[in-house]
Amino acid sequence: MNIYKRYIMSIINPQETSMKGLQSIILYDSFLSSKLFRVDISGGHTNITGINGAGKTSFLNLIPIFFGASPNGLIEKAANKKNFVDYYLPSSRSMVIFEYLAHSGTKCVVLYRNNNQGKHNYRFVDGCAEDTLLSESSLEILGLSQNVKDVFDQVYKSGVDVSRQIDSIPEYIYTLTADKSRLTGERNLRDLCNRYSLSGSKQQLKFLSNLTQVTINQNNVVSNFKTMLIEAYLDNEKIKTKPTSTADWLATINDVKALQSLQSEKQKIISGIQLKNAVLASFNALHAHLLVLRDHVVNYEQQISSIEHEIYAVKNKGNETVRNLNNQIVQVKELIAVKEKSAGNFKQAIHNIEVAERRYQDMNISVMEQEYKKRAHYFNEIEEAKKYKQFLTESYENINREYDKHSADLLREKMASSEALNAESNEVQEAINQLRNRFDLKVKELERKQAEQLQILDQEISSERQRLLDIQSAAMERMHQSTLFTDEENLQLQRLKLAYEVKENTLSAKSDELKAAQNKLKQLNFDQNKAQYDLNGLKAKLEKAKQSEENLRTTLFQKDTLLRFLNDAPNEDVDWRTTIAKVINPELFFKTNLNPVWQTGVNANALSLYGLEIDLNKLEIPGEADSLEQLQIRLKDAEIYTASLVEQYDKQSHLAQSIHREINETNIAVVKLENELNTLQNEKQQARQVYDQTEKELKAKKAEATRIEQEAVNRAKYELQTFNNQIEPKKRGELRSANMLEKNGLKESYDASYADLRIKLDLIATKEKQLESSYQAKMDDLTNLYHSKLREQGVDENILKQAEMKIKAAIAQHTKVKGYESILAEYDMWKKNHYQYKQNHIEDMNQALKLVSEYNHNLSKLESELEQVRTSLRTRVDNLEASAQDFREKIKKLDKQGREIENLFDDDILLVEVDRPEFLSFDSFSRDLGTLADTQKKQIYQLRLQTNASKALLRKYEAFSLFKLFEEKMESMGTTSETMNTINSMSTIESIMDYDLPKKHDAVTNIFRNKSAQLRNYIQEILNLNKRLKSVSTELSGYLNRSNKFKAFTDFSMNLESVLNDKNTLDQLNQFVLQCEDYQSFENMQSSSIPIEDFIRCCEYTLKAIESTKGHTDDIRSMVRLKMSVMNNGRLAELRTDNDFTSAGSTGTSRILVLIMFLALSRKLCPDNSTYIHIPLDEIGNFDAINTNLLFDMMDHNKIYLVCAQPENSTSNHKFKNLYIVGANGVSTVVPLEIEGDNPLLAAEPV
Repeated sequence: MNIYKRYIMSIINPQETSMKGLQSIILYDSFLSSKLFRVDISGGHTNITGINGAGKTSFLNLIPIFFGASPNGLIEKAANKKNFVDYYLPSSRSMVIFEYLAHSGTKCVVLYRNNNQGKHNYRFVDGCAEDTLLSESSLEILGLSQNVKDVFDQVYKSGVDVSRQIDSIPEYIYTLTADKSRLTGERNLRDLCNRYSLSGSKQQLKFLSNLTQVTINQNNVVSNFKTMLIEAYLDNEKIKTKPTSTADWLATINDVKALQSLQSEKQKIISGIQLKNAVLASFNALHAHLLVLRDHVVNYEQQISSIEHEIYAVKNKGNETVRNLNNQIVQVKELIAVKEKSAGNFKQAIHNIEVAERRYQDMNISVMEQEYKKRAHYFNEIEEAKKYKQFLTESYENINREYDKHSADLLREKMASSEALNAESNEVQEAINQLRNRFDLKVKELERKQAEQLQILDQEISSERQRLLDIQSAAMERMHQSTLFTDEENLQLQRLKLAYEVKENTLSAKSDELKAAQNKLKQLNFDQNKAQYDLNGLKAKLEKAKQSEENLRTTLFQKDTLLRFLNDAPNEDVDWRTTIAKVINPELFFKTNLNPVWQTGVNANALSLYGLEIDLNKLEIPGEADSLEQLQIRLKDAEIYTASLVEQYDKQSHLAQSIHREINETNIAVVKLENELNTLQNEKQQARQVYDQTEKELKAKKAEATRIEQEAVNRAKYELQTFNNQIEPKKRGELRSANMLEKNGLKESYDASYADLRIKLDLIATKEKQLESSYQAKMDDLTNLYHSKLREQGVDENILKQAEMKIKAAIAQHTKVKGYESILAEYDMWKKNHYQYKQNHIEDMNQALKLVSEYNHNLSKLESELEQVRTSLRTRVDNLEASAQDFREKIKKLDKQGREIENLFDDDILLVEVDRPEFLSFDSFSRDLGTLADTQKKQIYQLRLQTNASKALLRKYEAFSLFKLFEEKMESMGTTSETMNTINSMSTIESIMDYDLPKKHDAVTNIFRNKSAQLRNYIQEILNLNKRLKSVSTELSGYLNRSNKFKAFTDFSMNLESVLNDKNTLDQLNQFVLQCEDYQSFENMQSSSIPIEDFIRCCEYTLKAIESTKGHTDDIRSMVRLKMSVMNNGRLAELRTDNDFTSAGSTGTSRILVLIMFLALSRKLCPDNSTYIHIPLDEIGNFDAINTNLLFDMMDHNKIYLVCAQPENSTSNHKFKNLYIVGANGVSTVVPLEIEGDNPLLAAEPV
């Protein structure tokens, strides 16, 4: 144990120094093979040499890491350097210890591995490493526990202060460098800073991180330099005013322009309102005409009723005469009818006799009588025909019996032969059936065998297909799993989504707060308008009262006037107040150049005026002629009244001013809330973007994993498809071919046997056909013999039919003649009962027709008289009905017009009673009524068009929500008729234009005024920033030139310029400020007029100028550009980008240029001279000796220690105090040789 302690003490040799800063770096179980080694870099410059890959650069990287640089941004990702933690802290007991001297003594910072999070953490330890972390007990614990946290517990228990674990780099930087921007609100960090910061909490060294890594990582040099300068010199230069976004500004400008446009188009709505009033007036006029129309309809109906009564009386009288005539006509007609009926009866009887006579003649009644007498002869003919038919029938039956016997013999012979052939055919058919059964059995056996083979093949195929399907299912399951998020990923997305939702909820609350403030602002604007209105009223009253008071004073106290003369020197004979004062112009009382005198010898009491006598008692005495006492009383009352108005005016003025101040405060609050709302919206958008980006990245990873698994699925599908489309069909085809070959052989054997049996069957069929032919020939011979015998006996069928027909004809003739008997009896009866009376009926009929002729003559006379009565009655009634019909037509026309007018009136039309029109004549009234109705229809149509146009105008300016307000008001009115809806719509629009639009107008102008004031303040701050940037640039350039020791580089220029530095842009900004000051003047603020177009255009140009710079006031860096330049050996080199440093000269020159600028300004950025700064530099051998010494001089002047890494066996400068060699066995120390004299080579001037 003592040997090990002595080994530890031999490599640990801390240097004592009074300068604060980094003292040494100690690595325990780190990237070198040695378990523990230490590099002391205090007290001077340090040079580290070694072979390539030995770890020199790794040492250099630790210096900016100590000052707060991000480790992973410096470590190269080589094959053996995955990241900082895995390379520098490979195990849980690995440590990187930075020992430094702080304002309160020696401290340590420990970097160690956090296995749970896969990153490194920090802890501060109060004391040096030898006494705390690397004490004998601590090293013993490290050897046993394998975890550095146990060492922290042991050191803490020993009474040494150990800070809490610090997880983030920013917190570590804030603690070490005392960055006040973070320490203000973090009490724990302030306590750590007071104890462990390099220079104490009052000295900020926050730029050490950037300064110490610029020589290693030369990316973004200009950007980092600009950031440091801005934070150092412009940290307090904040643009406090947060202008509204350009989009909001443009929206407000568009609202103002919309107001201007709406004002120009307002006349269209006014025309619609006037048309609405005209429509309502037309409705009232139509209603009055409608009342007159109804009165005259009642009058016409009464006249029609009177005419109808007259028609009724005329008709009753005429109907009585007609009834009498009709009764006579009826009586005559009845007589005519009786006689006509009698004549008709006789005529019908004659007609019936003649019809019967013609019927018997048509029946040949005389022929019937002759035929009836021959009925016995016809009966004898029937008997003879029957006997002849019986003879023919007996001969025919004998021949048929002989024919039937021979045909039966031939049939029996045929049946015997046919049965023999059938027996032979059945034997052959049985043989065929047996052959077919045997073939079916063999086929079934073969099919069973093939089915077994197919089943075996199906099992093999199914097994192989199932194997491929399992492979495919497994691949698809992996693909499905690859598309799902893990629990950690879901948790990450949920956290990001929760952050977004929290921002969204905060945004919603802030939006509600903004709405409340805007509502308050609207109310205040309303109160201000009301207060201003009252103030203007009081002002008018006050001016009027003051004028009245002044007039009274003039009346009382003005000298040398006519009124003063009348009061001071009145004429005792004339009462001028009751005479002169009544007729004189009151203005003459106050004239001073009239020279009034009283005339003597004139009868002043004669009441005349230049000879005109008037009754002055009818005139009033003017107020100017009151007595002095009355005028003094009126003056006193006027003074009191004026004083009260002044007091009221002052109170109202104070009220208006207080409301105005409150409006300004509320405007500021609204603007602030809008800015906060915009900030929250940006934060919400950023949170949403982070969520979307994270989700997108996770989905991209999932998509890549899915793609890989999809390829596996595709391969499995391809194998399965190949098996289904190629392998399986091939196996089934081979089995099918073998089975088909075997089945075809069996079929061929069957077909041969079957063909032999079919030949036998065909032979039997031939014998059957021959038998049938022989039988048919014998039957034909027998039939011919049969017909021959019939012809020999004379018993042909035709003869038999003729005999039968003769019998039927005889029977028919006998039956016909026998039927004549009833007809002949009827004929005899008719002649006796009817035919003998025919002549008597003719005579009676002629007598009746004569009487009918006489009656018809009388009837004609009566009917003519009746027609005359009816014509007279009809003419009278028609005239009366024509009069009534005329009235009905008028009523109909008026009713039609009335209905048309009533159709114009809906139930919800509100009417006002007006004077009724005069009814001059029906035609003129009807014409006027039609004209008025047509005019009303046109007005309603035009009103609808105007209403739609007005609604379209409201919808056009949707930014003011006028149309939405219109819809809400219309919805509150409920459902109405179309016409009333149109009228209500225009009335609502009128209300909006009179009351709501002015509110919108005030709100827009107030918002525009607030935003313009905000933009003016913002621009003024920008202009002030330009002045500050110019001052800082002059200071930096002068200090850089004074600190430069390199003669090759002269005239350094370091200009910080605003992005709004263009002359045209600045002119535009100044012009806006001037116009805005005029617009924000008190006179303009008292009125709510729309801004002039010139100022609106100025706002737009100003916004475009600001927007073109793409600067953000939240980040002052985006508002500032850094322009640097230097004269390099007489050649100007502009340094605006990192590439400009490279193009300014050789590699060594560009690196020197970077070092000059950073070294010169290092103490400006880190002003604590008691703290040394360590700058790492790789391979200083690239510089020549002279430039190297100049660099060392600048470092020594600025109290900077150089830590340099060079290849093995490199020449070492005498300025290096600490020399180390990094090898396979760790780090070894080299004692530098002291040089007694100066190098004579360095006496030359530097290049």
